[in-house]
Amino acid sequence: MKPASSFPLSASRLIILGGYIFCAAIAVLLFILAGALAVAWPRVIAEAVAKGLETKVQDLQPWVSLVLLGAGVILAVTADVMKQLLDILKSVSAGDPFIARNTTRLRRIGWLMAGLQLLGLFTGWAAMMLPEKAGQIDGFNLNFSGVLAALLAFVLAEVFEQARRLRDDLEGTI
Repeated sequence: MKPASSFPLSASRLIILGGYIFCAAIAVLLFILAGALAVAWPRVIAEAVAKGLETKVQDLQPWVSLVLLGAGVILAVTADVMKQLLDILKSVSAGDPFIARNTTRLRRIGWLMAGLQLLGLFTGWAAMMLPEKAGQIDGFNLNFSGVLAALLAFVLAEVFEQARRLRDDLEGTI
């Protein structure tokens, strides 16, 4: 089969690679920030109270840490989705997208997308637990587009699996 090298495919690869690098880098930074904040928490809170923050330390610390960790995990999972897409694009560029590994990758993307919805709900809930005077973030609602993307990935995985089986049957009969 002739390898694909269209402009949309090349542009997609570039955009996904950029997104992968961005998400992975920000996730690492959030993990570092969450760890540093946990260590420096008493000093940070003392400065915030000195600037007029009217809340108790115990009301903030666990929720801030959960929000930072949740956001970091969301970005890390998003980076994994993009990595799976990059690997699929490589096989498409090589001219052989209907391989068992791509079926596995698409199923993984489906599960990761579903997991992102749950992670977002959890992180949004943690953000809503912050006291109002701490600059509360709006919660996260279940995203219909995210659920639809997860379902689409599962359907595409089945399409890829059936195409692979048909190709294998066809090659076996020739």
